[in-house]
Amino acid sequence: MHQFRNDYSEGAAPAILEALVRTNAEQCLGYGADKHCAHAAELIRAEIGQPDAVVTFVPGGTPANILAITSLTEAYEGPLCAADAHPTIHETGAIEAQGRRLLATHDPLGALTPEGMEPLWEAARANGAATTQPGMLYFSHTSELGYVYSRAEFNALCDWAEERDLAVYVDGARMASGIMANGADLSIQEIAARADIFTLGGTKNGMLFGEALVVSPRTARGRRAIERLPYLTKRAGQLTAKGRVMGVMYEAAFDPTSADETGATLYWQLARQANERAAELARGLVAAGFEPYLSTTGNQQFFWMTPEEGRAFNEACGAELQVQPDPTGAGRIVARFVTSWATQPEHVEELLAYAATLHA
Repeated sequence: MHQFRNDYSEGAAPAILEALVRTNAEQCLGYGADKHCAHAAELIRAEIGQPDAVVTFVPGGTPANILAITSLTEAYEGPLCAADAHPTIHETGAIEAQGRRLLATHDPLGALTPEGMEPLWEAARANGAATTQPGMLYFSHTSELGYVYSRAEFNALCDWAEERDLAVYVDGARMASGIMANGADLSIQEIAARADIFTLGGTKNGMLFGEALVVSPRTARGRRAIERLPYLTKRAGQLTAKGRVMGVMYEAAFDPTSADETGATLYWQLARQANERAAELARGLVAAGFEPYLSTTGNQQFFWMTPEEGRAFNEACGAELQVQPDPTGAGRIVARFVTSWATQPEHVEELLAYAATLHA
């Protein structure tokens, strides 16, 4: 059976793989100084409407988070983030290893809010030099549990940060899914206009690997991050000798000639396809009698299961199992299903046919 474990099990989308093969014999400068990285950065700047943004490419999401957070903060500062944000539960202390303490709120579903951050801000200001000071906001779009921020929510976070002279970093490992989510009203141009740094994830959106780190020179913290990033990147071991590989992939993803009738380039098309399959899967699981853990419009779907059902799905399609508080007291667990650019309608149909046998 097709796997629904994550959105990076496959290799590259065909058009991206073709670009890699076509340019394979080229001899290019190393460490991201090649023409492909330069052109990809130009395409991204045009896409986001920020001609002065600095775009660099790093291999993965955790390095991108390390570089964004350390470049935006001082050693005595840390990022405000939700308790179940990616750095708090999936990065093995990578941020703390760089001397930055995570300041986690009690916000649910990984969705950061001004209300959740305010107590931490007030406590830090009251304690002064005795405690780590907030230096920035960290949140991902979509969140770790698939939450899609609205334009109003995003602007409220940015307004709150601006009032307190805090930087804003948006982890975009699944940025494409968030932007292309059904009913989403937050555009990449709006994110680019306000965030100090954000990423455009490639690993989870049809590329072999890679994240585009986009930095704005609009603010003092952004300009300081731009100065620091080359040194931090090298120190972290993330300055990739064959950086041109990422440049080629992002060139293909944002190639204007790939745009469809809606104006979406390949990068956004891949995410829209994954989201559509996820929506089909969610509708089918509901019809089969399974209860959603929460409602999401991106490419991650979460459903309550008995432990037996969860294990069956895990064995059949790789669904990741999570322990969440069950309000019914029945001891249910949550299964996560993730679609990708490669998920086809027949894959969803196959899984739904299997789900029907579990609830027969």
